[in-house]
Amino acid sequence: MISLLALVLVGLPAAPGDEPRTETPKLVPGAKLDDPALERHRTAFDALTERMLGTASRAVRFDWRKKTVGVGAFGSQLLELNNFASGRVGGFARMPLGDLMAEIGFSRVFVWGSDSTDKLAMTPYRQVGRPSRFELDFNFGYPLAEGVVTPRLGFISAAELVFSVNVGLRYMFYADALNGASAGEVATAIFSPRLTAKELDNMAPLRLPGMQLDDNRYMPLVGFSLDVYFQPGLFFSPRVMLALPIFSGLGGSDVKWWWELNLSLGWML
Repeated sequence: MISLLALVLVGLPAAPGDEPRTETPKLVPGAKLDDPALERHRTAFDALTERMLGTASRAVRFDWRKKTVGVGAFGSQLLELNNFASGRVGGFARMPLGDLMAEIGFSRVFVWGSDSTDKLAMTPYRQVGRPSRFELDFNFGYPLAEGVVTPRLGFISAAELVFSVNVGLRYMFYADALNGASAGEVATAIFSPRLTAKELDNMAPLRLPGMQLDDNRYMPLVGFSLDVYFQPGLFFSPRVMLALPIFSGLGGSDVKWWWELNLSLGWML
């Protein structure tokens, strides 16, 4: 009886849905299953997890490289290491050039004395200094580090910080220094690294008590700055610069090494 039942069951067709499922692999046209040509491109999963699969883009809160120009104002204190105090105010414009930041500025420098300079004037000694003047600056900054920061004060938005090394060249112009000079003398003086004898004579009334005139016309500077950018374009930039007495070997009187502390406030467009 059992054998007869087994024979009947073997001959019965399978119920719908009970058939074994077989899926045909989908192949790319022209490719073969287990193509040996692909074998050298295969990598174990464990090896993949230890590899760098890509690089993350740089976090940017304010992309100053995509701006056209920035304008602003600045104030500086010149630490010339003498008995004369100097401060300057002016305006500037800056323009991104790839990873460089080019800047041009124009300023007025105000110089005043102290009780020490009055006492120095009563002696036969003189100290090298520069009277009030105008200055034209050309600066270039290259970022060494930058990133996004979140201030602890919640009402201040996140900012883009850019720490840069700076190099600059400063041109100093004194009022009435070229009075009475011919066109040729003016052209020669503009490109001369030192003030001419005529200029020094014209500048004599500008001297403060106890001052011996510095005769440098150009001044190279190097330093560092920290640009802090906020959306949509506000920024401020503290900067410290060191003057390099490159032209000191040409003779004359020089202030030598001195520092400048600068703070700028502006807007990128």
